[in-house]
Amino acid sequence: MVRRAIAFSVLLAALAPAGAAAAPRDDLALAQRLRPRLFFDSKERWRPLDVDRFLAEPGHQACPPAPAACVPLTSVAQLTPAVDHLDLRGDGPPDLPGPSAIYAHVVRRGGRIAIDYWWFLRYNAYSLDVHEGDWEGVTVIADRRGRHVLDVHFAAHADAWRYPARVPLVRGGRVAVFAARGDHASYPRPCLRRCRQTDGTLPEARFDGRLAWSGNTAAGCRDRCVRLLPAHDGAPSSWDAWPGRWGVTTAPAFAAPRSPAFQTRFRHPFAARPTARDFF
Repeated sequence: MVRRAIAFSVLLAALAPAGAAAAPRDDLALAQRLRPRLFFDSKERWRPLDVDRFLAEPGHQACPPAPAACVPLTSVAQLTPAVDHLDLRGDGPPDLPGPSAIYAHVVRRGGRIAIDYWWFLRYNAYSLDVHEGDWEGVTVIADRRGRHVLDVHFAAHADAWRYPARVPLVRGGRVAVFAARGDHASYPRPCLRRCRQTDGTLPEARFDGRLAWSGNTAAGCRDRCVRLLPAHDGAPSSWDAWPGRWGVTTAPAFAAPRSPAFQTRFRHPFAARPTARDFF
């Protein structure tokens, strides 16, 4: 058991990207100031959730690998490598406007800063891509002082995408993000009909952008809508250190996501696939 704990600690240390460190409150202030403006489709059911509040909801189950039985999730401390996935009570009711939070991971490297934003929604539902739990987001690349946005990487399905310079990304000093209905893939512009996934012929759900996130405004945020991903001594901690899946998978080709620290965008925040696309 001791060897297993040591090996897991080494893995978590490897997950933290190299880069100059800064005080957590400085990172939080930067992430708060450059937080994206999120716009959802007018028929979107789900919202970015405060993860600790969400995990404290009654009814979630912590599930070890089969055939062992699931047990009620009553504490974040249960999220160890022995838990394979969470059963999150299905799609749940529509999320009403209320406490909402997005999360950030800040990495400084050379003359740039990556502010890697993540948000969690309780369900993902579009076409065959149906599963509990959905981690989405964007990565904002800023200059070394954090004053100017240099680039933005939009997470959409299996990749993070870098758009050409002719595509406007910033509005009023902050990035505008339009999330597709149900699957919450991120795009820099809205789409009302015949929407397509980035660099592909596959159809996408509509993202009309008519439903604004409560944290877009100062009054709606009040310094509470952005949190840093949980970390200790530079390594992921709490629920972000858990390697299991956030939900029951109903279609094998579309698995529920892992925690941000176990995803490619977290490990390589400056990397993205280029796309020439400028229409939506």
